[in-house]
Amino acid sequence: MLVALALTLWAIYCTYDGLGPFLIYAQRPLIAGSVAGLIVGHPLLGLLIGATLELAALGVYTYGGATIPDYQTGAIVGTALAAGAAGDTSAQVAIGLGVGLPAAILLSALDPVGKIITTALVHRADGYAADGNARGLAVIHWVSLVPWVAVRAIPTFLAALAASGGLVKDITASIPAGFVQGMTLAGSLLPAVGFALLLGMMELSRYWYLLLIGFVAFAYLHVPLLGIALIGVAVAMLFVTLKRDEPAIEVPETAEESTVDARLTKQDLRRVFRRYFWSSQISWNYERMQALGFAYSMEPVLRRLYPEKADYVAGLQRHLQFFNTSVLVGGPLILGSSVALEEAGTPKSAASTKVALMGPMAGIGDTVVFALYNSIVFTMGASWALQGNWLGPAFAAVMVLVPYALIRRWQFGFAYREGKRLAGHLAAGALARVAQGATVLGFVVLGGFIPSIVKVVTTLTYRQTTTVQGQPVTQAVAIQDRLDELVPFLLPVLVTAGVYLLTAKARLRPVWIIAIVVVAGVILGWLGWFAPSAPAKG
Repeated sequence: MLVALALTLWAIYCTYDGLGPFLIYAQRPLIAGSVAGLIVGHPLLGLLIGATLELAALGVYTYGGATIPDYQTGAIVGTALAAGAAGDTSAQVAIGLGVGLPAAILLSALDPVGKIITTALVHRADGYAADGNARGLAVIHWVSLVPWVAVRAIPTFLAALAASGGLVKDITASIPAGFVQGMTLAGSLLPAVGFALLLGMMELSRYWYLLLIGFVAFAYLHVPLLGIALIGVAVAMLFVTLKRDEPAIEVPETAEESTVDARLTKQDLRRVFRRYFWSSQISWNYERMQALGFAYSMEPVLRRLYPEKADYVAGLQRHLQFFNTSVLVGGPLILGSSVALEEAGTPKSAASTKVALMGPMAGIGDTVVFALYNSIVFTMGASWALQGNWLGPAFAAVMVLVPYALIRRWQFGFAYREGKRLAGHLAAGALARVAQGATVLGFVVLGGFIPSIVKVVTTLTYRQTTTVQGQPVTQAVAIQDRLDELVPFLLPVLVTAGVYLLTAKARLRPVWIIAIVVVAGVILGWLGWFAPSAPAKG
């Protein structure tokens, strides 16, 4: 029971961390699964299951509130159930993936339930705003977190209870060895899904040749992953330096002029930023998305600037209008600008700046942070974790904690100081160049990561007969050896390319692609035709 409660509390924190502070981004399966392994007393098991699901989830984010497989809960549930399974660690990992993947897909059906309940709550917040009731607004904002965590915590608790009995071990003891081999192969193929989804989001037709840089560095020069990332940084800096003709982001100017006067204290500014940092998305809903969180963050400033109740109410209602952008690169910037413009007595400029910036900043923030930076960091972390190295999740957690906190704090302060001049700075094209450089870095890194992480070789052989001293001699020749002579790591590249065609050309949903990869992996692994690695030669 204690383990079940601990896993449930961990599931609650994982959900909250991905909606609010992003301290270690515990919502990612690498972090969620690794800590779950510690809780159930099987740290290596949680590490391996979390890392495998992490690589399958690359490029899968809730852009615009889209519902995706619940990999977080899948990693926790899979680890909990696999810990009670029979067999060695490799067999337990296969069982964990066999449970975690379907659980992630099935539990995604509960995600809209939580969001629908939160959508209903935002209308109650409208009533509190009309009354100028800041306490009621805050209560609704924080209560909105409950549906988000409930749809993840309850399945986690039930699965953890089931794992505490001996039933799981009895069931798994009867699972055929071939199925375990197949699921092991499927787990090694799943990263191809994440890589393919990432390539589908990027400008592959424009930058495809950059993949070759990373591939050659890994396959022929044997450069480690960190070295490939550094090569990518160098290429990106060179690329951006030589190509400065990219179009700037167009941000419409507002009609009002404004100059910031010091009507707010540092304590007011700190209070606003803390509210946004710790709870920016906990009240996310289908109707107005991040609006309630933004209004809750602005409330201390509005209370200070508008002593008249009518003006204060108008400010709350103004910031309860639809709002959605990247909470890491964009949200703090818009928040700081809105505070400055409200302080300067130009509320119309505050509202119009929000509308003008939230779209462009969402595109840049989601691409640079989620699709590129996160993918690089968590891929490196997962690759180390698959080797049983705890440096993997620790590295990913630190690379989230420090940069995410610093960049949000800097954005808020910069935007507050610049006020209305912020639009001019953004229109200068600096952010467009940052996005382009990140894209170049992403392609170089992916070129090296794909062959290093998608593990698959063929165990098939063919017989060839040669004549030695006039006598026919039949030899068994490994097909994989011939493929390596042709192009090293050819099969991982072909698998990823095939999955990419399913996403970009066949337009299949990620859930179906995952199902295809898992079924193919189970069949081919069960038959013994393919494996994650070549058998040891005696």
